[in-house]
Amino acid sequence: GSLACSSLLRSLVVAHVFDHLCLTTSTSAAYMGTRAILPLLALLEVGLAFGGLSGDQGWHAVPLFRKPAVSTGQLELVEEGLNVLRAQTEPFAIVSAVGPTRTGKSSILGRAFFRGEHENIFEVGSGVTSHTGGVWIASQPVEVKVADGSTLRVLFIDTEGFSGVGGITSKTYEANLFGLVYLLSSVVIFNTMFPVDASTVASLNAHASHALSMLQALTDSGQLVQKAKPRLVWSIQSFNIYNLHNSGMAATDLLAALRNASRASGAGIAVLGGEAASSSTWLVERLFEQQELVTVRRPHASDEVVANLAKYNSTILSADYLHDADQVRAAAMHDLKAVHRCKEAGTVLTLSECTPQPLVGTDFVAQVSLWLKHGYILDRSDLELDTADEAETLNRLRERNRKWFDEQCATLNEELRTKFYWYREESADNAKLRDEAVAAVDKMMKGFHGAALSRLVESGVFWKFPGKGAMLVEAQADQAMQRCKETLDGTRRHMEGWTASHRATKATPAQELFKKLEAEAPKPSGGLSYKLVAEDSSCFSNAGGAGDIHRLHLGNGMTLEACAEAVSKKCECGRGFEHDKGNDGYCGCGMAGTPNTDCTESDDDFSYGSARYIMFNPACLNQQSEARKRALEQANAAAGGEDGGGALAAAVVKDYDAPKKRRQVCFDVYD
Repeated sequence: GSLACSSLLRSLVVAHVFDHLCLTTSTSAAYMGTRAILPLLALLEVGLAFGGLSGDQGWHAVPLFRKPAVSTGQLELVEEGLNVLRAQTEPFAIVSAVGPTRTGKSSILGRAFFRGEHENIFEVGSGVTSHTGGVWIASQPVEVKVADGSTLRVLFIDTEGFSGVGGITSKTYEANLFGLVYLLSSVVIFNTMFPVDASTVASLNAHASHALSMLQALTDSGQLVQKAKPRLVWSIQSFNIYNLHNSGMAATDLLAALRNASRASGAGIAVLGGEAASSSTWLVERLFEQQELVTVRRPHASDEVVANLAKYNSTILSADYLHDADQVRAAAMHDLKAVHRCKEAGTVLTLSECTPQPLVGTDFVAQVSLWLKHGYILDRSDLELDTADEAETLNRLRERNRKWFDEQCATLNEELRTKFYWYREESADNAKLRDEAVAAVDKMMKGFHGAALSRLVESGVFWKFPGKGAMLVEAQADQAMQRCKETLDGTRRHMEGWTASHRATKATPAQELFKKLEAEAPKPSGGLSYKLVAEDSSCFSNAGGAGDIHRLHLGNGMTLEACAEAVSKKCECGRGFEHDKGNDGYCGCGMAGTPNTDCTESDDDFSYGSARYIMFNPACLNQQSEARKRALEQANAAAGGEDGGGALAAAVVKDYDAPKKRRQVCFDVYD
């Protein structure tokens, strides 16, 4: 229905819920009930405030700017996105999200402004590489109520992350991207990850300097930007709110502290009509009308859910995260202004200095085209010319390229290893997903040529030695692709072997290996009796989410033999132990008398390079048996005695004589 009807319905529902809580519960109980109902109210509030984004309205994202085939840092307009702007015949505002790659920009836009059916309107990545490329805009505006009670249309923009891996980017490209988004937007959401410090502020200030450079370039070409300054909402994701509470600070205090930690940047301030910056100037303050910091807590306790947010709807996410997403929305919608041109002369004025004349879509597209044409800027770090001779310059280029190729390959290698772990269980779907992961990293590896040449074009070396520089990069790219292919093939074979051995390990539990060791003892050689259970596996323990409390750390710098010797002399160890040669010879064991006695409490973990063993150690059998007995007694006592605790004790401490159960959580619980 209409916004008026939606507003009335929202008021009635909220009033009814809180009246019910207040009338039927005590104050403390009402508080807890309110906490419990907040996620439902948040979902209702979003759905009703935006008119209930229904499927027949066809919301999706379309490209507005794209990178050229060979990157020069110059963005290219895309007609599909321009048509969205041209279709706006009434006043409209633009809210944009920018920031470092893989920090959740696309997710926070979806969960804050499109929660429900369209909350994944902007595609969300699940790997370690940047997912969004270029600049994307929602296909239709969202109608919202503003402070004066009128309705304003809002378009949302998502952008490619800064400092991404696996893509063709440069500092010049990122400078132009931020500058254009700054000019386009009514509100800019700058999204980063916790923790934040002075270096994060310095990065934000550096991006602000790019916007300033673009304003200067437009002024020099006679294209004055007569608009009011946009507002800035700084969203910090995965924020540990207790760190703030422990310091006795609020978000506004943190923003003030970060502002004071930033360094002065006075260059080019004259374009704003002000004096040179003082030692306490924060450039962001000169470019944005207001700045607000919003802390956003972790979406979910599970790493798998966080890494694959697009697969999960908001109903399973943390109530704290949804509450914080609502705060991002509220901050962005506060005092929202339509895109406009100020009647007064001057560049990016304050709201008090500007008499805004709202622009319709066709006029705004014409303005954007001029900004793109005349506002192109260069990040000087991309064009620093080497003053050394030719040989030294090319040698430095060779070393920089080698390091860059190695970093790209390492990222792809980790991506492949991670995907094989995610899809380790045997099924047709998982086999297909593993094949797709291999194809994806192979495709990205084959992009080394184009990415390396683009990096060369945007460096000073190309302009000094174009022919030799290009030949060097071509040769290095061929060599790097061959090396990387060998690395990725090795990882694929390793992970295929691991998935097969992982299934075999589950089919042959440690108990069976232990019985074999027991039957073989004592060893004729008089040495220790132990067998390899699984590779890429450890004694990690996470008992009830309480942390790694059932693993004993025996030290580093050990050989396998020395590790086994240390385990045999420490009867607090159970029968399982681990050794990681690649991790400085790390040695650890499962704690006797706990579910981790055989290092199987978290036997589904993947610890690359670590090996897990089972040991038959007659010297410690009595103490291990006593530890098991104490654990059983404690479990029985915790469950209220033998009558009610037998089943619980069996679940807490695995019986040595019983085969290990498969993961059947519901059956275990109802036992």
